[in-house]
Formats: sequence, C-alpha cells, structure tokens
Amino acid sequence: MVKKASILWVGNSPESPFARELARHGFSFNCVSDTDSALHELRAGEADLIVLEQESCLRGELAAVKFKSAAPKVPILLLCDPQEPGATQVFFVNMILNSETTPEILLRAIESLLPAALQEKTGT
Repeated sequence: MVKKASILWVGNSPESPFARELARHGFSFNCVSDTDSALHELRAGEADLIVLEQESCLRGELAAVKFKSAAPKVPILLLCDPQEPGATQVFFVNMILNSETTPEILLRAIESLLPAALQEKTGT
C-alpha cells in the first residue's frame, strides 16, 4: 500500500489542469487562500508538501519563512512571477517555478520534492 501524499495549496485554488493532474496521480490536496489558514493546517501536521502561489517571489519567500518555522521539514514549492530585479535568490523555499508552468512540469516538481518515504511502499 502506498501512502497518499497530502499537498497544501496556498493561494488561489489550483487551476483545473493542475487539479486534474494532481487528482489523476493520486495526490490529496487542501486549498487555503491565506497564510493564517495555512499555518493552522501545518501545525496540525496535515501536509507533506506546500505549493505556495504568489504574484511576487519576494512575498512568497516572506510567507515561506513563517511556514518553515511552523513545519521545518515540509518542502515548499513557490509558484510566482519574478518581478523584482536582483531578487532571484531564495532561502526558505525548496523550488521556484513560474506561475505559468505546465501541469506536467508542476507534477514532476512535486514528485521530486516529496519525502522519499511517501514514494516507497509501506507494509501490507
């Protein structure tokens, strides 16, 4: 039996191509629109991965600081539109993708960031 990975999506609800791809590959996900709701979910231990959707990469990094303090081992994938010149380096997210990415690239990124234990089979 394989454990179903839980994704916490912070921002706008995933666009239909994203939602379809995630569901088709067996991920469960919870969508929240704000940082406070996300922090509540993280403290409850309900996420294996955070997908953080922000217009600004800099704002995304600021939110990621809060998430890392609540759940330091949960990886963060930031979807943003780089707009700030010279602000490409990030420290609190594990990966950044442009918000216009394709569902296939998003799926590969999610799979690469999930803890290895979720990708292995558990006892029967």
